[in-house]
Amino acid sequence: MKSDVLTVSEYSSRLGQALRQVGPAALEGEVQKASVTQRGMLYFDLTDGEATLSCKVFPREVGRLEHHPRSGDLVCVQVDRPDLYAARGSLSLVVSQVALAGEGELLRRRQELIARLTREGFCDSARWRPLPRFPRTVGVIAGAGSEGMSDVIRALTDRWPPAQIVTCPSIVQGKTAPRSLINALATFQEHRAADVIIMARGGGSVQDLACFDDEDLCRALFACEIPVVCAIGHTDNNPVSNHVTWSAHTPSRSAEMVVPSIVEVRQTMGHAREFVDSAPGKLQLTEESLRVAASRLDARTVLAAREREVTVISSRVMGALREFFTVHAAGLGNARTVLATAPKRAALEFANEHATLTAARATLERTSYRLSSLATQTSDIAGRITGGINRQLTDHRYNYARAAMRLMIEARAGLERRDRRQRELIVRAGELLRVRAHDCLDRAGRELTHLAEVITARDFRHHGWLLATKSGQPVRSVTDLRRGDRLELQLQDGRAEAAVEQVHPDNHGSNTP
Repeated sequence: MKSDVLTVSEYSSRLGQALRQVGPAALEGEVQKASVTQRGMLYFDLTDGEATLSCKVFPREVGRLEHHPRSGDLVCVQVDRPDLYAARGSLSLVVSQVALAGEGELLRRRQELIARLTREGFCDSARWRPLPRFPRTVGVIAGAGSEGMSDVIRALTDRWPPAQIVTCPSIVQGKTAPRSLINALATFQEHRAADVIIMARGGGSVQDLACFDDEDLCRALFACEIPVVCAIGHTDNNPVSNHVTWSAHTPSRSAEMVVPSIVEVRQTMGHAREFVDSAPGKLQLTEESLRVAASRLDARTVLAAREREVTVISSRVMGALREFFTVHAAGLGNARTVLATAPKRAALEFANEHATLTAARATLERTSYRLSSLATQTSDIAGRITGGINRQLTDHRYNYARAAMRLMIEARAGLERRDRRQRELIVRAGELLRVRAHDCLDRAGRELTHLAEVITARDFRHHGWLLATKSGQPVRSVTDLRRGDRLELQLQDGRAEAAVEQVHPDNHGSNTP
Protein backbone atom coordinates (compact mmCIF):
# COMPACT_ATOMS: atom_id res chain seq x y z
CA MET A 1 0.00 0.00 0.00
CA LYS A 2 2.86 2.36 0.83
CA SER A 3 4.39 1.97 -2.65
CA ASP A 4 1.22 3.48 -4.17
CA VAL A 5 1.39 6.68 -2.08
CA LEU A 6 2.28 9.77 -4.19
CA THR A 7 3.60 13.14 -3.15
CA VAL A 8 1.53 16.25 -3.80
CA SER A 9 3.97 17.37 -6.50
CA GLU A 10 3.75 14.03 -8.31
CA TYR A 11 -0.03 14.03 -8.31
CA SER A 12 -0.07 17.70 -9.40
CA SER A 13 2.19 16.77 -12.31
CA ARG A 14 -0.25 14.04 -13.33
CA LEU A 15 -3.11 16.55 -13.19
CA GLY A 16 -1.16 18.96 -15.41
CA GLN A 17 -0.52 16.22 -17.97
CA ALA A 18 -4.20 15.26 -17.98
CA LEU A 19 -5.27 18.90 -18.45
CA ARG A 20 -2.92 19.38 -21.38
CA GLN A 21 -4.68 16.53 -23.15
CA VAL A 22 -7.93 18.56 -23.10
CA GLY A 23 -6.49 20.70 -25.93
CA PRO A 24 -7.59 24.06 -27.39
CA ALA A 25 -11.19 25.28 -27.63
CA ALA A 26 -13.32 28.34 -28.43
CA LEU A 27 -15.51 29.54 -25.53
CA GLU A 28 -18.25 32.17 -25.34
CA GLY A 29 -19.25 33.94 -22.15
CA GLU A 30 -19.37 37.16 -20.15
CA VAL A 31 -16.20 38.88 -18.90
CA GLN A 32 -15.81 39.58 -15.17
CA LYS A 33 -12.99 41.06 -13.05
CA ALA A 34 -10.78 42.10 -15.99
CA SER A 35 -7.40 43.49 -14.87
CA VAL A 36 -3.87 44.06 -16.20
CA THR A 37 -0.75 43.67 -14.03
CA GLN A 38 2.28 45.97 -14.08
CA ARG A 39 4.12 43.39 -16.22
CA GLY A 40 1.34 43.50 -18.84
CA MET A 41 -0.35 40.19 -17.92
CA LEU A 42 -4.13 40.25 -18.56
CA TYR A 43 -6.45 38.34 -16.20
CA PHE A 44 -10.24 37.96 -16.32
CA ASP A 45 -13.03 35.51 -15.46
CA LEU A 46 -15.35 34.03 -18.08
CA THR A 47 -18.83 32.90 -17.02
CA ASP A 48 -22.07 31.69 -18.58
CA GLY A 49 -24.10 32.17 -15.40
CA GLU A 50 -23.61 28.63 -14.14
CA ALA A 51 -19.83 28.06 -14.31
CA THR A 52 -16.86 30.42 -14.07
CA LEU A 53 -13.32 29.88 -15.39
CA SER A 54 -10.23 32.02 -14.83
CA CYS A 55 -8.43 33.18 -18.00
CA LYS A 56 -5.05 34.78 -18.60
CA VAL A 57 -3.32 36.35 -21.61
CA PHE A 58 0.48 36.61 -21.71
CA PRO A 59 1.96 40.10 -22.34
CA ARG A 60 3.28 39.13 -25.79
CA GLU A 61 -0.30 38.26 -26.88
CA VAL A 62 -2.14 41.25 -25.33
CA GLY A 63 -1.19 43.62 -28.16
CA ARG A 64 -2.51 41.15 -30.77
CA LEU A 65 -6.00 40.84 -29.29
CA GLU A 66 -8.86 41.82 -31.57
CA HIS A 67 -10.76 43.17 -28.57
CA HIS A 68 -9.51 44.11 -25.09
CA PRO A 69 -12.11 42.64 -22.72
CA ARG A 70 -13.91 44.73 -20.13
CA SER A 71 -16.23 43.64 -17.36
CA GLY A 72 -19.67 42.89 -18.78
CA ASP A 73 -18.50 42.19 -22.36
CA LEU A 74 -19.95 39.20 -24.18
CA VAL A 75 -16.90 37.70 -25.91
CA CYS A 76 -15.64 34.64 -27.75
CA VAL A 77 -12.16 33.57 -26.58
CA GLN A 78 -9.67 31.17 -28.19
CA VAL A 79 -8.21 28.89 -25.50
CA ASP A 80 -4.80 27.35 -26.27
CA ARG A 81 -4.67 25.02 -23.24
CA PRO A 82 -5.65 24.72 -19.57
CA ASP A 83 -2.86 25.50 -17.11
CA LEU A 84 -2.50 24.29 -13.50
CA TYR A 85 -0.44 26.50 -11.17
CA ALA A 86 0.92 23.82 -8.83
CA ALA A 87 2.17 26.23 -6.14
CA ARG A 88 -1.41 27.27 -5.30
CA GLY A 89 -3.40 24.51 -6.97
CA SER A 90 -5.30 27.01 -9.16
CA LEU A 91 -6.60 26.28 -12.66
CA SER A 92 -6.62 28.92 -15.44
CA LEU A 93 -7.05 28.98 -19.21
CA VAL A 94 -4.28 30.32 -21.47
CA VAL A 95 -6.05 32.58 -24.02
CA SER A 96 -4.52 33.80 -27.29
CA GLN A 97 -7.44 35.75 -28.86
CA VAL A 98 -10.54 37.64 -27.69
CA ALA A 99 -13.37 38.92 -29.92
CA LEU A 100 -16.79 40.36 -29.25
CA ALA A 101 -19.49 37.71 -29.57
CA GLY A 102 -22.74 38.23 -31.45
CA GLU A 103 -24.15 41.25 -33.26
CA GLY A 104 -26.20 42.24 -30.22
CA GLU A 105 -23.13 43.28 -28.24
CA LEU A 106 -21.68 45.20 -31.20
CA LEU A 107 -24.99 47.02 -31.78
CA ARG A 108 -25.23 47.90 -28.10
CA ARG A 109 -21.72 49.40 -28.15
CA ARG A 110 -22.58 51.26 -31.36
CA GLN A 111 -25.65 52.87 -29.79
CA GLU A 112 -23.68 53.82 -26.66
CA LEU A 113 -21.00 55.55 -28.78
CA ILE A 114 -23.60 57.34 -30.93
CA ALA A 115 -25.32 58.64 -27.79
CA ARG A 116 -22.02 59.85 -26.31
CA LEU A 117 -20.91 61.59 -29.53
CA THR A 118 -24.37 63.17 -29.89
CA ARG A 119 -24.06 64.68 -26.41
CA GLU A 120 -20.69 66.14 -27.41
CA GLY A 121 -22.12 67.67 -30.61
CA PHE A 122 -20.32 65.46 -33.13
CA CYS A 123 -23.58 64.43 -34.82
CA ASP A 124 -24.76 68.01 -35.42
CA SER A 125 -24.67 68.55 -39.21
CA ALA A 126 -24.40 72.32 -38.69
CA ARG A 127 -20.85 71.78 -37.39
CA TRP A 128 -19.69 69.67 -40.36
CA ARG A 129 -17.44 71.07 -43.11
CA PRO A 130 -19.56 72.27 -46.09
CA LEU A 131 -19.21 70.37 -49.37
CA PRO A 132 -17.75 72.36 -52.31
CA ARG A 133 -20.04 72.97 -55.31
CA PHE A 134 -17.42 72.36 -58.02
CA PRO A 135 -14.47 70.42 -56.51
CA ARG A 136 -11.35 70.20 -58.66
CA THR A 137 -9.87 67.14 -56.92
CA VAL A 138 -11.73 64.33 -55.17
CA GLY A 139 -9.89 62.00 -52.76
CA VAL A 140 -11.06 58.39 -52.43
CA ILE A 141 -10.24 56.14 -49.46
CA ALA A 142 -11.20 52.50 -49.98
CA GLY A 143 -9.77 49.02 -50.05
CA ALA A 144 -7.04 48.44 -52.62
CA GLY A 145 -8.62 46.87 -55.72
CA SER A 146 -12.02 46.68 -53.99
CA GLU A 147 -15.40 47.02 -55.67
CA GLY A 148 -16.08 50.09 -53.49
CA MET A 149 -13.05 51.86 -54.98
CA SER A 150 -14.09 50.91 -58.54
CA ASP A 151 -17.71 51.97 -57.99
CA VAL A 152 -16.74 55.40 -56.64
CA ILE A 153 -14.26 56.11 -59.45
CA ARG A 154 -16.76 54.95 -62.08
CA ALA A 155 -19.58 57.06 -60.60
CA LEU A 156 -17.36 60.17 -60.35
CA THR A 157 -16.11 59.77 -63.93
CA ASP A 158 -19.59 59.23 -65.33
CA ARG A 159 -21.09 62.14 -63.42
CA TRP A 160 -18.32 64.73 -63.75
CA PRO A 161 -15.45 63.80 -66.13
CA PRO A 162 -13.36 66.95 -65.44
CA ALA A 163 -12.88 65.96 -61.79
CA GLN A 164 -9.37 64.82 -60.87
CA ILE A 165 -9.41 61.69 -58.65
CA VAL A 166 -6.70 60.88 -56.11
CA THR A 167 -6.87 57.49 -54.37
CA CYS A 168 -5.39 56.37 -51.07
CA PRO A 169 -5.89 52.60 -50.48
CA SER A 170 -6.57 51.53 -46.90
CA ILE A 171 -7.52 48.49 -44.84
CA VAL A 172 -11.31 48.53 -44.38
CA GLN A 173 -11.87 45.50 -42.15
CA GLY A 174 -10.26 44.06 -39.05
CA LYS A 175 -8.40 45.31 -36.02
CA THR A 176 -5.85 47.46 -37.91
CA ALA A 177 -8.44 49.14 -40.17
CA PRO A 178 -9.21 52.19 -37.91
CA ARG A 179 -5.53 53.19 -37.69
CA SER A 180 -5.06 52.69 -41.45
CA LEU A 181 -8.12 54.85 -42.24
CA ILE A 182 -6.94 57.59 -39.83
CA ASN A 183 -3.51 57.59 -41.52
CA ALA A 184 -5.18 57.98 -44.94
CA LEU A 185 -7.20 60.99 -43.69
CA ALA A 186 -4.03 62.50 -42.22
CA THR A 187 -2.20 62.04 -45.54
CA PHE A 188 -4.88 63.92 -47.50
CA GLN A 189 -5.02 66.67 -44.89
CA GLU A 190 -1.24 67.06 -44.66
CA HIS A 191 -0.69 67.39 -48.42
CA ARG A 192 -3.99 69.17 -49.23
CA ALA A 193 -4.35 66.68 -52.04
CA ALA A 194 -8.15 66.96 -52.36
CA ASP A 195 -11.05 69.40 -52.00
CA VAL A 196 -13.35 66.67 -50.69
CA ILE A 197 -12.80 63.05 -49.53
CA ILE A 198 -14.97 59.98 -50.08
CA MET A 199 -14.43 57.08 -47.65
CA ALA A 200 -16.11 54.05 -49.22
CA ARG A 201 -16.73 50.39 -48.45
CA GLY A 202 -19.38 47.95 -49.64
CA GLY A 203 -21.99 46.38 -47.41
CA GLY A 204 -21.33 43.70 -44.83
CA SER A 205 -22.33 42.31 -41.48
CA VAL A 206 -22.07 44.16 -38.20
CA GLN A 207 -18.77 42.39 -37.49
CA ASP A 208 -17.41 43.33 -40.94
CA LEU A 209 -18.18 47.04 -40.38
CA ALA A 210 -17.10 47.09 -36.72
CA CYS A 211 -13.94 49.06 -37.60
CA PHE A 212 -16.13 52.03 -38.66
CA ASP A 213 -17.59 52.07 -35.12
CA ASP A 214 -14.15 52.96 -33.71
CA GLU A 215 -14.28 56.09 -31.55
CA ASP A 216 -10.85 57.39 -32.62
CA LEU A 217 -11.83 57.12 -36.30
CA CYS A 218 -15.11 58.97 -35.68
CA ARG A 219 -13.31 61.80 -33.90
CA ALA A 220 -10.74 61.99 -36.72
CA LEU A 221 -13.55 62.27 -39.32
CA PHE A 222 -15.15 65.12 -37.38
CA ALA A 223 -11.82 66.94 -36.92
CA CYS A 224 -10.64 66.58 -40.54
CA GLU A 225 -10.31 70.03 -42.19
CA ILE A 226 -11.33 68.56 -45.56
CA PRO A 227 -15.03 67.63 -45.80
CA VAL A 228 -15.57 63.87 -45.82
CA VAL A 229 -18.43 61.84 -47.28
CA CYS A 230 -18.87 58.32 -45.85
CA ALA A 231 -20.18 55.76 -48.35
CA ILE A 232 -20.21 52.79 -45.99
CA GLY A 233 -22.66 49.98 -45.42
CA HIS A 234 -26.36 50.40 -46.14
CA THR A 235 -29.47 51.80 -44.49
CA ASP A 236 -30.03 48.67 -42.36
CA ASN A 237 -26.44 48.57 -41.06
CA ASN A 238 -25.45 52.16 -40.39
CA PRO A 239 -22.05 52.44 -38.54
CA VAL A 240 -21.13 55.33 -36.26
CA SER A 241 -18.91 56.94 -38.94
CA ASN A 242 -22.04 57.83 -40.93
CA HIS A 243 -23.32 59.89 -37.97
CA VAL A 244 -20.35 62.27 -37.56
CA THR A 245 -19.97 63.46 -41.18
CA TRP A 246 -21.85 63.53 -44.49
CA SER A 247 -23.29 60.11 -45.25
CA ALA A 248 -24.10 58.64 -48.66
CA HIS A 249 -24.52 54.96 -47.59
CA THR A 250 -23.55 53.72 -51.10
CA PRO A 251 -20.58 54.55 -53.40
CA SER A 252 -22.80 55.74 -56.30
CA ARG A 253 -24.75 58.03 -53.97
CA SER A 254 -21.50 59.63 -52.79
CA ALA A 255 -20.71 60.83 -56.33
CA GLU A 256 -24.11 62.57 -56.46
CA MET A 257 -23.29 64.44 -53.24
CA VAL A 258 -19.72 65.40 -54.15
CA VAL A 259 -19.71 66.48 -57.82
CA PRO A 260 -22.37 68.02 -60.07
CA SER A 261 -23.86 66.17 -63.02
CA ILE A 262 -22.37 67.24 -66.31
CA VAL A 263 -25.72 66.47 -67.99
CA GLU A 264 -27.57 68.79 -65.59
CA VAL A 265 -24.94 71.50 -66.00
CA ARG A 266 -25.25 71.30 -69.78
CA GLN A 267 -29.03 71.43 -69.54
CA THR A 268 -28.84 74.47 -67.25
CA MET A 269 -26.40 76.17 -69.61
CA GLY A 270 -28.70 75.37 -72.54
CA HIS A 271 -31.69 76.88 -70.74
CA ALA A 272 -29.64 79.94 -69.87
CA ARG A 273 -28.48 80.29 -73.46
CA GLU A 274 -32.05 79.98 -74.73
CA PHE A 275 -33.16 82.56 -72.18
CA VAL A 276 -30.39 84.95 -73.21
CA ASP A 277 -31.06 84.37 -76.91
CA SER A 278 -34.77 84.98 -76.43
CA ALA A 279 -34.28 88.06 -74.26
CA PRO A 280 -33.85 90.57 -77.20
CA GLY A 281 -36.98 89.21 -78.88
CA LYS A 282 -38.93 89.52 -75.64
CA LEU A 283 -37.67 93.05 -75.17
CA GLN A 284 -38.65 93.92 -78.74
CA LEU A 285 -42.12 92.47 -78.20
CA THR A 286 -42.36 94.44 -74.98
CA GLU A 287 -41.34 97.64 -76.79
CA GLU A 288 -43.91 96.98 -79.53
CA SER A 289 -46.55 96.34 -76.90
CA LEU A 290 -45.58 99.58 -75.22
CA ARG A 291 -45.76 101.48 -78.50
CA VAL A 292 -49.17 99.98 -79.20
CA ALA A 293 -50.30 100.85 -75.72
CA ALA A 294 -48.87 104.35 -76.10
CA SER A 295 -50.72 104.82 -79.35
CA ARG A 296 -53.90 103.75 -77.67
CA LEU A 297 -53.43 105.81 -74.51
CA ASP A 298 -52.95 109.46 -74.55
CA ALA A 299 -52.01 109.77 -70.90
CA ARG A 300 -48.28 110.38 -70.58
CA THR A 301 -48.29 109.40 -66.93
CA VAL A 302 -49.39 105.88 -67.81
CA LEU A 303 -46.64 105.57 -70.39
CA ALA A 304 -44.09 106.91 -67.94
CA ALA A 305 -45.19 104.38 -65.29
CA ARG A 306 -45.04 101.54 -67.81
CA GLU A 307 -41.62 102.75 -68.90
CA ARG A 308 -40.40 102.72 -65.34
CA GLU A 309 -41.78 99.22 -64.83
CA VAL A 310 -40.06 98.01 -67.99
CA THR A 311 -36.82 99.64 -66.87
CA VAL A 312 -37.00 97.96 -63.45
CA ILE A 313 -37.86 94.60 -64.99
CA SER A 314 -35.05 94.95 -67.53
CA SER A 315 -32.53 95.85 -64.84
CA ARG A 316 -33.64 92.87 -62.75
CA VAL A 317 -33.40 90.53 -65.72
CA MET A 318 -29.94 91.81 -66.65
CA GLY A 319 -28.79 91.61 -63.02
CA ALA A 320 -30.03 88.02 -62.75
CA LEU A 321 -28.34 87.15 -66.04
CA ARG A 322 -25.07 88.73 -64.94
CA GLU A 323 -25.19 86.90 -61.62
CA PHE A 324 -26.01 83.61 -63.33
CA PHE A 325 -23.19 83.96 -65.84
CA THR A 326 -20.77 85.12 -63.15
CA VAL A 327 -21.53 82.06 -61.00
CA HIS A 328 -21.26 79.58 -63.86
CA ALA A 329 -18.40 81.28 -65.71
CA ALA A 330 -15.87 80.21 -63.08
CA GLY A 331 -17.08 76.62 -63.21
CA LEU A 332 -17.03 76.62 -67.00
CA GLY A 333 -13.54 78.11 -67.02
CA ASN A 334 -12.28 75.46 -64.61
CA ALA A 335 -14.00 72.75 -66.62
CA ARG A 336 -12.52 74.12 -69.86
CA THR A 337 -9.03 74.21 -68.28
CA VAL A 338 -9.33 70.68 -66.99
CA LEU A 339 -10.68 69.43 -70.32
CA ALA A 340 -7.89 71.18 -72.19
CA THR A 341 -5.12 69.71 -70.02
CA ALA A 342 -6.69 66.26 -69.62
CA PRO A 343 -5.38 64.78 -72.95
CA LYS A 344 -1.85 66.04 -72.34
CA ARG A 345 -1.85 64.81 -68.76
CA ALA A 346 -3.25 61.43 -69.81
CA ALA A 347 -0.66 61.11 -72.59
CA LEU A 348 2.16 62.05 -70.20
CA GLU A 349 0.96 59.61 -67.58
CA PHE A 350 0.61 56.88 -70.22
CA ALA A 351 4.15 57.56 -71.47
CA ASN A 352 5.53 57.47 -67.93
CA GLU A 353 3.66 54.25 -67.14
CA HIS A 354 4.82 52.69 -70.42
CA ALA A 355 8.45 53.63 -69.75
CA THR A 356 8.18 52.30 -66.20
CA LEU A 357 6.66 49.04 -67.40
CA THR A 358 9.33 48.68 -70.12
CA ALA A 359 12.13 49.19 -67.61
CA ALA A 360 10.47 46.83 -65.16
CA ARG A 361 10.09 44.17 -67.87
CA ALA A 362 13.76 44.45 -68.79
CA THR A 363 14.76 44.29 -65.13
CA LEU A 364 12.57 41.24 -64.63
CA GLU A 365 14.10 39.50 -67.65
CA ARG A 366 17.63 40.18 -66.40
CA THR A 367 16.66 39.10 -62.91
CA SER A 368 15.05 35.91 -64.23
CA TYR A 369 18.18 35.06 -66.23
CA ARG A 370 20.42 35.70 -63.23
CA LEU A 371 18.15 33.66 -60.98
CA SER A 372 18.28 30.76 -63.43
CA SER A 373 22.08 30.94 -63.55
CA LEU A 374 22.32 31.22 -59.78
CA ALA A 375 19.91 28.29 -59.38
CA THR A 376 22.09 26.11 -61.63
CA GLN A 377 25.29 27.17 -59.84
CA THR A 378 23.65 26.69 -56.46
CA SER A 379 22.48 23.20 -57.42
CA ASP A 380 26.02 22.20 -58.55
CA ILE A 381 27.64 23.71 -55.47
CA ALA A 382 25.05 22.08 -53.23
CA GLY A 383 25.76 18.67 -54.82
CA ARG A 384 29.50 19.04 -54.33
CA ILE A 385 29.07 20.32 -50.78
CA THR A 386 26.65 17.47 -49.94
CA GLY A 387 29.12 14.84 -51.26
CA GLY A 388 32.03 16.38 -49.37
CA ILE A 389 30.00 16.65 -46.18
CA ASN A 390 28.91 13.01 -46.45
CA ARG A 391 32.53 11.90 -46.92
CA GLN A 392 33.70 14.05 -44.03
CA LEU A 393 30.90 12.76 -41.84
CA THR A 394 31.91 9.14 -42.63
CA ASP A 395 35.58 9.85 -41.80
CA HIS A 396 34.68 11.81 -38.68
CA ARG A 397 32.29 9.09 -37.51
CA TYR A 398 35.06 6.42 -37.81
CA ASN A 399 37.67 8.67 -36.14
CA TYR A 400 35.27 9.70 -33.39
CA ALA A 401 34.42 6.02 -32.66
CA ARG A 402 38.13 5.09 -32.38
CA ALA A 403 38.88 8.17 -30.26
CA ALA A 404 35.89 7.45 -28.00
CA MET A 405 37.03 3.82 -27.50
CA ARG A 406 40.58 4.94 -26.71
CA LEU A 407 39.31 7.57 -24.26
CA MET A 408 37.08 5.01 -22.55
CA ILE A 409 40.03 2.58 -22.11
CA GLU A 410 42.29 5.34 -20.76
CA ALA A 411 39.52 6.61 -18.48
CA ARG A 412 38.89 3.09 -17.11
CA ALA A 413 42.64 2.58 -16.43
CA GLY A 414 42.84 5.98 -14.75
CA LEU A 415 39.82 5.19 -12.59
CA GLU A 416 41.31 1.85 -11.53
CA ARG A 417 44.64 3.53 -10.61
CA ARG A 418 42.81 6.23 -8.68
CA ASP A 419 40.71 3.59 -6.91
CA ARG A 420 43.80 1.65 -5.82
CA ARG A 421 45.46 4.85 -4.59
CA GLN A 422 42.37 5.83 -2.64
CA ARG A 423 42.11 2.38 -1.05
CA GLU A 424 45.78 2.52 0.06
CA LEU A 425 45.30 6.01 1.46
CA ILE A 426 42.21 4.85 3.37
CA VAL A 427 44.09 1.84 4.87
CA ARG A 428 47.04 4.02 5.93
CA ALA A 429 44.72 6.63 7.37
CA GLY A 430 42.84 3.94 9.36
CA GLU A 431 46.07 2.56 10.85
CA LEU A 432 47.27 6.05 11.72
CA LEU A 433 43.93 6.92 13.34
CA ARG A 434 44.00 3.68 15.39
CA VAL A 435 47.51 4.48 16.72
CA ARG A 436 46.55 8.08 17.45
CA ALA A 437 43.37 6.96 19.23
CA HIS A 438 45.35 4.57 21.51
CA ASP A 439 47.81 7.37 22.32
CA CYS A 440 44.97 9.78 23.13
CA LEU A 441 43.24 7.22 25.38
CA ASP A 442 46.49 6.47 27.28
CA ARG A 443 47.19 10.17 27.71
CA ALA A 444 43.63 10.83 28.92
CA GLY A 445 43.84 7.90 31.42
CA ARG A 446 47.08 9.22 32.85
CA GLU A 447 45.61 12.71 33.21
CA LEU A 448 42.50 11.36 34.94
CA THR A 449 44.60 9.29 37.38
CA HIS A 450 46.75 12.28 38.20
CA LEU A 451 43.70 14.46 38.68
CA ALA A 452 42.11 11.89 41.02
CA GLU A 453 45.29 11.76 43.06
CA VAL A 454 45.37 15.55 43.31
CA ILE A 455 41.73 15.65 44.41
CA THR A 456 42.36 12.90 46.97
CA ALA A 457 45.41 14.71 48.29
CA ARG A 458 43.44 17.95 48.69
CA ASP A 459 40.55 16.29 50.63
CA PHE A 460 41.05 17.44 54.29
CA ARG A 461 39.01 14.55 55.60
CA HIS A 462 41.81 12.09 54.77
CA HIS A 463 44.09 14.02 57.21
CA GLY A 464 41.75 13.67 60.22
CA TRP A 465 39.84 16.89 59.76
CA LEU A 466 36.04 17.18 59.82
CA LEU A 467 33.41 19.61 58.55
CA ALA A 468 30.93 21.07 61.07
CA THR A 469 27.72 22.65 59.78
CA LYS A 470 24.91 24.35 61.66
CA SER A 471 21.53 24.56 59.92
CA GLY A 472 23.24 23.67 56.62
CA GLN A 473 25.86 26.49 56.99
CA PRO A 474 29.52 25.69 57.68
CA VAL A 475 30.87 26.79 61.10
CA ARG A 476 33.87 29.04 60.53
CA SER A 477 34.40 30.48 64.03
CA VAL A 478 33.54 29.76 67.65
CA THR A 479 31.72 33.05 67.65
CA ASP A 480 29.06 31.39 65.48
CA LEU A 481 28.27 28.85 68.23
CA ARG A 482 26.01 28.96 71.24
CA ARG A 483 25.45 26.43 73.97
CA GLY A 484 22.79 24.00 72.94
CA ASP A 485 23.35 24.40 69.15
CA ARG A 486 22.96 21.20 67.10
CA LEU A 487 25.89 20.47 64.76
CA GLU A 488 26.30 18.01 61.90
CA LEU A 489 29.81 16.58 61.58
CA GLN A 490 31.12 15.17 58.25
CA LEU A 491 34.10 12.82 58.51
CA GLN A 492 35.94 10.71 55.95
CA ASP A 493 33.76 7.70 56.39
CA GLY A 494 30.38 9.16 57.46
CA ARG A 495 28.37 11.72 59.37
CA ALA A 496 27.57 12.44 63.05
CA GLU A 497 25.43 14.81 65.10
CA ALA A 498 26.56 16.71 68.24
CA ALA A 499 25.32 19.32 70.72
CA VAL A 500 27.42 22.30 71.97
CA GLU A 501 27.81 22.33 75.74
CA GLN A 502 30.63 24.86 76.21
CA VAL A 503 32.28 27.49 73.95
CA HIS A 504 35.88 28.58 74.75
CA PRO A 505 37.17 31.42 72.52
CA ASP A 506 40.94 32.03 72.27
CA ASN A 507 40.69 35.52 73.74
CA HIS A 508 39.82 34.03 77.19
CA GLY A 509 36.53 35.85 77.21
CA SER A 510 33.30 34.06 78.08
CA ASN A 511 30.45 34.03 75.57
CA THR A 512 28.34 31.73 77.65
CA PRO A 513 24.92 33.18 77.96
